[in-house]
Amino acid sequence: MKTSLPGSYGLVRRPFSSVHSEGPSRFSFVDELKKGPLSQWKHTHEFSSVAGGTKIDDHIEFSMAPAGFDSIDRSLIHNLEATFEARHHRMLMDIEFLERMNAPLMTRQKGKRILIAGASGLIGQQVAALFSTAGHFVRLLVRRTPKLPYEVHWNPDLGIINARDLAWADAVVHLGGKSIATRFTKKAKEEIRSSRINSTSLLAETMCGLPEAKRPEVFVCASAVGIYGSEAEVPVDESAPAGDGFLAEVCQEWEDAAARVEDAGIRRVSIRTGVVLTSLGGFLKLQAPLFLAGAGGRLGSGEQGLAWVSLDDVARAYVHAVLTDYVRGPVNAVAPDMVSQVEFAEALAAHLHRPARVPTPGFVTELVLGRDGAKELALADQKVLPEKLEETGYQFAHPTLTACLEEELGGGA
Repeated sequence: MKTSLPGSYGLVRRPFSSVHSEGPSRFSFVDELKKGPLSQWKHTHEFSSVAGGTKIDDHIEFSMAPAGFDSIDRSLIHNLEATFEARHHRMLMDIEFLERMNAPLMTRQKGKRILIAGASGLIGQQVAALFSTAGHFVRLLVRRTPKLPYEVHWNPDLGIINARDLAWADAVVHLGGKSIATRFTKKAKEEIRSSRINSTSLLAETMCGLPEAKRPEVFVCASAVGIYGSEAEVPVDESAPAGDGFLAEVCQEWEDAAARVEDAGIRRVSIRTGVVLTSLGGFLKLQAPLFLAGAGGRLGSGEQGLAWVSLDDVARAYVHAVLTDYVRGPVNAVAPDMVSQVEFAEALAAHLHRPARVPTPGFVTELVLGRDGAKELALADQKVLPEKLEETGYQFAHPTLTACLEEELGGGA
């Protein structure tokens, strides 16, 4: 589902073009480079039936340009071997997860109808891919004019949605909301709040207005660990009360809006997401280049708890919440391996074989995010436990920070 290559940091990225064509056999295809940093690249994918499954063979022909770069050729071969080993591991990991979730693709059962709002975001893309790969029927709510058969229009700012789209769904998943990675100006705060509350309220009210027989079975809505506030004295689970601060207030109101569906007999789950670690964007994508340049280090004092989760695990948490009918209410989507900011910095530095001697002073984050934003985001102290995920049998793909960094960044620089 995810797109990530081990060792991809530090590679030179150049414009390229390629051609996708049929392969030499009925069950094969070829990707061939036409313009790029290599003089030749031809990747043939072949599929064949074997006892109990399908065999995938990959054959790659390549050469560097200009000639004479044998050391680079060897380096590229090493990278390719690591990439295919990682892909093999990922495929097995995904298959095991689909088996645990009784995926229709594997059990030949009828899939559920999943309607997803906010699927254009980093997490939403992975959630949609997981459901569709498993054999469920996915439709996406989009604000623009629909371009694909599985897209349907809505405009939460104007209160526009077609109730029939919600009546079609067995489950509704909502991940929308304006990014909080910004200065907390008065205008930004209002946009952060309204983008979440208005869209969630529209979905909830429309579902409640449907005839009982046509209502979705479950509504899974995004939330965040920011609900616990930015100052932690002890680790908290889902039973902890809401904390103080702007984000805590927004999350509380957000979850209250989602919980309205419970009055109509619809199961509700609010996924309280931690800091998502992925090389595709966000915190880790910003931090890794700094560490590679030798300019990385802890944020603030370093004693703050970092409630992190891998991209795989947060996406799977949504699937788990939809398909596990005894999961309800708030769910902390965080890894069980609690770390501090300084422990994170040391682990990332060690993985990349770089020092972590340059702490980022608090005033620097305040310049970027403002005082409130720095306090509630970069310098927040959040010690959060995934109590409900573990209680309901969820198995983490990356339970430790080491496992997450190996998945996202490969074997290190």
